[in-house]
Amino acid sequence: MKPKLSVNERKVLAHLIGDGRISCTEIARNLGITSQAVGKIKDKLEKEGFIQGYTAEVDFEKLGVNVFAIAFFNFKSGSWSRLERQDIMQRVKGPHLVRVYRLSEGDITHMVVYGFRSVKEMEHYFQVLQTEREHISELKKVYVISSESILKDSPKELFLKLIDELDLDVLARPEKPKPM
Repeated sequence: MKPKLSVNERKVLAHLIGDGRISCTEIARNLGITSQAVGKIKDKLEKEGFIQGYTAEVDFEKLGVNVFAIAFFNFKSGSWSRLERQDIMQRVKGPHLVRVYRLSEGDITHMVVYGFRSVKEMEHYFQVLQTEREHISELKKVYVISSESILKDSPKELFLKLIDELDLDVLARPEKPKPM
């Protein structure tokens, strides 16, 4: 089901995706509508869950996060059903867990992206994790990358494309490189 957004709702959302700190007054000026109208649209987008919050884009390296691990796990048979949902939600709130994905098929049930200050910190973390949680899950594979390996870490372009194509039935295609 495609979301229903008016032209102005799309434009306000696009402005907020581009800069979450932009004022209603500035958006109103750009769109030629009142700041009260922008405020109402913004409230509606928040209420309906299109906007779930506003966060700062922080540089991982400046905070000392230099190593990322992409880990693939298999929850052992029956362990997922034995764990209470609340316990599971607590486990995925750990500070080193950047992203957590549950996979629906195959011998890998979860993919987790972790962030660490160093390889030493990461190795210690996984050693403790495997010792304490081996009865729950099996660590299948870990890929380690440096923070310098991250080439893109934002869905902004995807969101803006989807807003533009809300009324269209378009299949995804790779973008052609722009001339330099």
